[in-house]
Amino acid sequence: MELKKTPKANLQNKKFLFFEIGLSISLLAVFVAFNWTTREKPQSVLTAQVEEIIEEEEQVPIAQVEPPPPQEIPQIPQIPEEIEIVDNTVEIKSNFDFSESETNKDLFTDLKYVEKQVKETVEEVDVEETIPFAIVEKKPMFQGKDAESFRDWIYKQIEKKHGGYPAEALENNIQGTVRVSFTVNTDGTLSDIKSTRKVDPILENAVLEIVKQSPKWTPGSQQNKPVKVPYQVPIVFKIQS
Repeated sequence: MELKKTPKANLQNKKFLFFEIGLSISLLAVFVAFNWTTREKPQSVLTAQVEEIIEEEEQVPIAQVEPPPPQEIPQIPQIPEEIEIVDNTVEIKSNFDFSESETNKDLFTDLKYVEKQVKETVEEVDVEETIPFAIVEKKPMFQGKDAESFRDWIYKQIEKKHGGYPAEALENNIQGTVRVSFTVNTDGTLSDIKSTRKVDPILENAVLEIVKQSPKWTPGSQQNKPVKVPYQVPIVFKIQS
Protein backbone atom coordinates (compact mmCIF):
# COMPACT_ATOMS: atom_id res chain seq x y z
CA MET A 1 0.00 0.00 0.00
CA GLU A 2 1.51 3.34 -0.95
CA LEU A 3 1.74 5.98 1.78
CA LYS A 4 0.53 9.45 0.96
CA LYS A 5 1.58 12.63 2.85
CA THR A 6 -0.05 16.00 2.79
CA PRO A 7 2.12 18.92 1.72
CA LYS A 8 2.00 20.33 5.31
CA ALA A 9 3.27 17.11 6.89
CA ASN A 10 6.19 16.83 4.49
CA LEU A 11 9.41 17.91 6.35
CA GLN A 12 11.40 18.29 3.19
CA ASN A 13 9.74 21.63 2.64
CA LYS A 14 11.09 22.90 6.04
CA LYS A 15 14.71 21.81 5.80
CA PHE A 16 15.88 25.32 4.88
CA LEU A 17 14.20 26.68 8.04
CA PHE A 18 15.96 24.07 10.20
CA PHE A 19 19.28 24.98 8.59
CA GLU A 20 18.83 28.69 9.50
CA ILE A 21 17.93 27.81 13.10
CA GLY A 22 21.04 25.60 13.50
CA LEU A 23 23.29 28.26 11.98
CA SER A 24 21.94 30.92 14.38
CA ILE A 25 22.56 28.70 17.40
CA SER A 26 26.15 28.01 16.26
CA LEU A 27 26.90 31.71 15.81
CA LEU A 28 25.45 32.48 19.24
CA ALA A 29 27.67 29.81 20.87
CA VAL A 30 30.79 31.20 19.17
CA PHE A 31 29.94 34.73 20.29
CA VAL A 32 29.44 33.64 23.91
CA ALA A 33 32.74 31.68 23.84
CA PHE A 34 34.75 34.71 22.67
CA ASN A 35 33.24 37.01 25.33
CA TRP A 36 33.60 34.54 28.21
CA THR A 37 36.15 35.73 30.82
CA THR A 38 37.65 33.97 33.83
CA ARG A 39 39.42 35.32 36.88
CA GLU A 40 42.76 33.78 37.84
CA LYS A 41 43.53 33.17 41.49
CA PRO A 42 46.81 34.59 42.84
CA GLN A 43 49.48 31.99 43.04
CA SER A 44 52.53 32.14 45.25
CA VAL A 45 55.88 31.47 43.73
CA LEU A 46 59.02 30.96 45.76
CA THR A 47 62.37 31.50 44.22
CA ALA A 48 65.68 31.72 45.87
CA GLN A 49 69.26 32.26 45.09
CA VAL A 50 72.19 30.82 47.04
CA GLU A 51 75.02 33.16 47.58
CA GLU A 52 78.33 32.18 49.03
CA ILE A 53 80.18 34.26 51.38
CA ILE A 54 83.16 35.67 49.68
CA GLU A 55 85.28 37.67 51.99
CA GLU A 56 87.35 40.36 50.38
CA GLU A 57 90.97 40.32 51.29
CA GLU A 58 92.06 43.32 53.24
CA GLN A 59 94.49 45.49 51.42
CA VAL A 60 97.57 45.96 53.55
CA PRO A 61 99.07 49.40 53.09
CA ILE A 62 102.63 49.37 51.86
CA ALA A 63 104.92 50.67 54.56
CA GLN A 64 107.48 53.15 53.43
CA VAL A 65 110.86 52.26 54.92
CA GLU A 66 113.31 55.09 55.19
CA PRO A 67 116.83 54.21 54.10
CA PRO A 68 119.34 53.97 56.95
CA PRO A 69 121.67 56.95 57.42
CA PRO A 70 125.07 56.58 55.80
CA GLN A 71 127.69 55.08 58.05
CA GLU A 72 130.45 57.33 59.23
CA ILE A 73 133.87 56.40 57.92
CA PRO A 74 136.22 55.86 60.87
CA GLN A 75 139.14 58.23 60.91
CA ILE A 76 142.59 56.72 60.63
CA PRO A 77 144.66 57.61 63.68
CA GLN A 78 147.64 59.70 62.92
CA ILE A 79 150.96 58.18 63.92
CA PRO A 80 153.45 60.65 65.27
CA GLU A 81 156.68 60.93 63.46
CA GLU A 82 158.83 60.35 66.61
CA ILE A 83 158.10 57.46 68.95
CA GLU A 84 159.38 57.72 72.52
CA ILE A 85 160.44 54.42 74.07
CA VAL A 86 159.94 54.16 77.86
CA ASP A 87 161.81 51.62 79.98
CA ASN A 88 159.57 49.08 81.70
CA THR A 89 161.14 49.36 85.15
CA VAL A 90 158.08 50.22 87.20
CA GLU A 91 157.43 47.80 90.04
CA ILE A 92 153.87 47.08 91.06
CA LYS A 93 153.48 46.86 94.78
CA SER A 94 150.70 44.76 96.27
CA ASN A 95 149.93 43.64 99.82
CA PHE A 96 148.23 40.47 98.65
CA ASP A 97 150.17 37.20 98.72
CA PHE A 98 149.35 34.84 95.89
CA SER A 99 151.36 31.96 97.30
CA GLU A 100 149.59 28.78 98.27
CA SER A 101 149.24 28.86 102.00
CA GLU A 102 146.68 27.72 104.52
CA THR A 103 145.55 31.24 105.07
CA ASN A 104 145.06 31.95 101.40
CA LYS A 105 143.21 28.70 100.85
CA ASP A 106 140.61 29.77 103.33
CA LEU A 107 139.97 32.86 101.29
CA PHE A 108 138.69 30.87 98.34
CA THR A 109 135.62 28.73 98.43
CA ASP A 110 134.39 26.32 95.88
CA LEU A 111 131.57 27.80 93.95
CA LYS A 112 128.97 25.32 92.88
CA TYR A 113 126.59 26.32 90.19
CA VAL A 114 123.22 24.83 90.80
CA GLU A 115 121.05 24.77 87.78
CA LYS A 116 117.45 25.30 88.65
CA GLN A 117 115.22 23.34 86.47
CA VAL A 118 111.91 24.95 85.93
CA LYS A 119 109.23 22.71 84.59
CA GLU A 120 106.71 24.60 82.60
CA THR A 121 103.38 22.97 82.03
CA VAL A 122 101.90 24.04 78.74
CA GLU A 123 98.26 23.24 78.35
CA GLU A 124 97.19 22.88 74.78
CA VAL A 125 93.95 24.69 74.21
CA ASP A 126 91.95 23.45 71.31
CA VAL A 127 90.75 26.61 69.61
CA GLU A 128 88.03 26.03 67.07
CA GLU A 129 88.91 28.18 64.14
CA THR A 130 86.14 29.65 62.01
CA ILE A 131 86.91 29.36 58.29
CA PRO A 132 84.90 31.33 55.71
CA PHE A 133 82.74 29.16 53.47
CA ALA A 134 84.46 30.37 50.31
CA ILE A 135 87.98 29.24 51.30
CA VAL A 136 87.42 26.16 53.46
CA GLU A 137 89.05 23.03 52.02
CA LYS A 138 86.06 20.70 52.53
CA LYS A 139 82.72 22.48 52.63
CA PRO A 140 79.85 21.38 54.90
CA MET A 141 77.23 19.04 53.45
CA PHE A 142 73.52 18.73 54.20
CA GLN A 143 71.98 15.25 54.15
CA GLY A 144 74.78 13.92 51.95
CA LYS A 145 74.47 16.74 49.39
CA ASP A 146 76.02 20.16 48.95
CA ALA A 147 74.89 23.18 50.93
CA GLU A 148 72.54 24.33 48.16
CA SER A 149 70.22 21.43 48.96
CA PHE A 150 69.44 23.16 52.27
CA ARG A 151 67.54 25.81 50.33
CA ASP A 152 65.26 23.16 48.80
CA TRP A 153 64.68 21.70 52.25
CA ILE A 154 63.53 25.12 53.51
CA TYR A 155 61.07 25.42 50.61
CA LYS A 156 59.57 22.02 51.36
CA GLN A 157 59.08 22.96 55.01
CA ILE A 158 57.40 26.25 54.01
CA GLU A 159 55.13 24.26 51.71
CA LYS A 160 54.17 21.89 54.54
CA LYS A 161 53.65 24.47 57.29
CA HIS A 162 52.34 27.46 55.37
CA GLY A 163 50.95 25.98 52.18
CA GLY A 164 53.72 27.50 50.08
CA TYR A 165 53.40 31.06 51.43
CA PRO A 166 52.61 32.55 54.87
CA ALA A 167 48.88 33.26 54.82
CA GLU A 168 49.08 36.61 56.59
CA ALA A 169 51.83 37.84 54.27
CA LEU A 170 49.85 36.70 51.23
CA GLU A 171 46.71 38.52 52.38
CA ASN A 172 48.62 41.75 52.98
CA ASN A 173 50.61 41.41 49.73
CA ILE A 174 53.94 41.29 51.64
CA GLN A 175 56.95 40.11 49.67
CA GLY A 176 60.73 40.45 49.83
CA THR A 177 64.01 38.61 50.43
CA VAL A 178 64.95 37.10 53.78
CA ARG A 179 68.71 36.55 54.09
CA VAL A 180 69.38 34.13 56.93
CA SER A 181 72.92 33.43 58.20
CA PHE A 182 74.22 30.75 60.56
CA THR A 183 77.35 28.82 61.54
CA VAL A 184 77.84 25.09 60.95
CA ASN A 185 79.64 23.85 64.08
CA THR A 186 82.18 21.03 64.29
CA ASP A 187 79.46 18.64 65.54
CA GLY A 188 77.09 19.46 62.66
CA THR A 189 74.69 21.64 64.65
CA LEU A 190 73.73 25.20 63.65
CA SER A 191 74.32 28.28 65.79
CA ASP A 192 74.26 32.09 65.44
CA ILE A 193 71.04 31.83 63.41
CA LYS A 194 69.84 35.31 62.48
CA SER A 195 68.43 37.41 59.67
CA THR A 196 71.02 39.74 58.17
CA ARG A 197 68.54 41.56 55.95
CA LYS A 198 65.52 43.13 57.62
CA VAL A 199 62.30 42.63 55.67
CA ASP A 200 58.95 41.90 57.30
CA PRO A 201 58.77 40.09 60.67
CA ILE A 202 56.18 37.65 59.28
CA LEU A 203 58.56 36.40 56.56
CA GLU A 204 61.63 36.49 58.83
CA ASN A 205 60.00 34.48 61.63
CA ALA A 206 58.72 31.89 59.14
CA VAL A 207 62.24 31.25 57.80
CA LEU A 208 64.11 31.43 61.14
CA GLU A 209 61.69 28.98 62.76
CA ILE A 210 62.39 26.41 60.04
CA VAL A 211 66.19 26.89 60.07
CA LYS A 212 66.28 26.34 63.87
CA GLN A 213 64.69 22.90 63.30
CA SER A 214 67.35 21.86 60.77
CA PRO A 215 68.82 18.34 61.05
CA LYS A 216 72.56 17.96 61.67
CA TRP A 217 74.99 18.74 58.88
CA THR A 218 78.25 17.10 57.94
CA PRO A 219 80.79 19.67 59.24
CA GLY A 220 83.46 21.23 57.03
CA SER A 221 87.12 20.48 57.56
CA GLN A 222 90.47 22.19 57.13
CA GLN A 223 93.59 19.97 56.98
CA ASN A 224 91.44 16.96 57.94
CA LYS A 225 90.23 18.73 61.08
CA PRO A 226 86.57 19.78 61.65
CA VAL A 227 86.14 23.55 61.71
CA LYS A 228 83.31 26.02 62.10
CA VAL A 229 82.02 27.39 58.79
CA PRO A 230 79.65 30.40 58.43
CA TYR A 231 77.00 30.20 55.71
CA GLN A 232 74.01 32.21 54.52
CA VAL A 233 70.99 31.54 52.30
CA PRO A 234 68.70 34.17 50.71
CA ILE A 235 65.00 33.18 50.53
CA VAL A 236 62.91 35.25 48.10
CA PHE A 237 59.16 35.61 48.64
CA LYS A 238 57.37 36.89 45.54
CA ILE A 239 53.67 36.99 44.71
CA GLN A 240 52.67 36.54 41.07
CA SER A 241 49.10 37.15 39.95
